[in-house]
Amino acid sequence: MRRITLPSKDYLYILPAVLFVVTFFITSILFTIRISFYSWDGFSEMTFNGLKNYTYLFNDPNFRTSLLNTLIWVAGSLVVSLAVPLLLAIAITHSYFQTSLKNIFYLPTAFSATVGGLIMAILLSAYGIPQIFTLLGRSDLVFDWLTIPYVNTFIMIGMTLWQGIGLNLLLFIGALHSVDQSPVEAAIIDGASKVQVYRKVVFPLIKGTTMVVLLMTLVNAFKIFDNIWVMTKGGPYRTSETLALTMYIESFIYGRLGVGAAISVMLSVVVLAISYFYLKDTFKEGV
Repeated sequence: MRRITLPSKDYLYILPAVLFVVTFFITSILFTIRISFYSWDGFSEMTFNGLKNYTYLFNDPNFRTSLLNTLIWVAGSLVVSLAVPLLLAIAITHSYFQTSLKNIFYLPTAFSATVGGLIMAILLSAYGIPQIFTLLGRSDLVFDWLTIPYVNTFIMIGMTLWQGIGLNLLLFIGALHSVDQSPVEAAIIDGASKVQVYRKVVFPLIKGTTMVVLLMTLVNAFKIFDNIWVMTKGGPYRTSETLALTMYIESFIYGRLGVGAAISVMLSVVVLAISYFYLKDTFKEGV
């Protein structure tokens, strides 16, 4: 008689988490994919319309602006959220005031995105930093800088750097401290300059941390929402929207849940594809 082997009781400990994920996460994904092919306002009966939600988006100028803004966010975040924290980490690791500087740069990270956005919105309003130009005789520059189309996107990218620099900085500092000094000392003995030591020795040794920071920056840039909603709400004239914000506006402001779901599906596919290729290369190198 064939013996039936029961699964180990250890699996029972993760069963609640598995049920939770399947019930509230996977089913939500499948439902979102489904309604992306329907016309639905959340109340009336769903009407199947095939790929019309997707074709509508690519013919919508607001969506194209949103897509462009998202790409600007991604490119800007990659530059400032990688280069700036890395350069600061190199400087801080050789500073006598390392602990104090780490606390100063990490402090904005303790604020929520909403609080950070409100602080910057107040500072950049006509009653904030622009008032300095009154003293310089340039009253024409005293207005809310967040109302300048397209320029406000770059201002908000800088605000995100201010608030998110702390975590990346700590990751790079930890990576620099963990670098084996033997190859560094060998390179110095061979006559390598400081720039060559970092470029040829140190940076390759902290590539794993760099990949983690890069992946987090990419994902956060694609799904950026709260900072923009608090500071501009996508305005003026929907010129500062990103895909995540457009998804919210289409779904809950205009009641086009099918269109919002289509944006969600496209955004998820892009993020998953990028994450897959970066993680694939990282794991391949680690094997």
